[in-house]
Amino acid sequence: MAFNMDLKLALAPEMRNLALRVGLGLLVLLAALYVLVFMPLHARVRLEGDLADARERASRQMELMPAWASMAGMNQNASLGALNVPKAEPVPRTRVYLMPEQISHMARAVGVEPLDVTLNAASLGQDPSSIQAQGVFSGQMEGMRELLMSLARMPSLARMERVELRAVEGRLELFLQLRIALAN
Repeated sequence: MAFNMDLKLALAPEMRNLALRVGLGLLVLLAALYVLVFMPLHARVRLEGDLADARERASRQMELMPAWASMAGMNQNASLGALNVPKAEPVPRTRVYLMPEQISHMARAVGVEPLDVTLNAASLGQDPSSIQAQGVFSGQMEGMRELLMSLARMPSLARMERVELRAVEGRLELFLQLRIALAN
């Protein structure tokens, strides 16, 4: 017993036109739904994300505001005697490897925790008379200020190239990039 399922569907021309019109109407309805619902919803989600990012940046800046105000106040009250630049005494090239430990010791002496202090030997290619030292330190504002002042008074300091301060979980982190003068 076999069933013959060979049915042919024949549509009248009016039915084809109606089916075509319904299909086109559905396409127009879907396009309008996309433009009127999905695009504004997507724009809203994107704007909310941008707003959250802006609020996060603003809150991080607000955390740093007391620190910046404190540093600005300290700068106005600092005497020029505290900023006297000592006579340059370059570090002998044979002893430059001790500089990261010396900088770490200076940081600990003022209550700042050295997280990472390194020398960049590749920097000798840029300036053979000095070597670049980099460090990341963690602590409070008073210690950071004292560390910067101690480094500024260091006889072998050629220049400070970069100082970056950021608030991290209730404390401050300081990134330093400086050049140490080398003796020939």
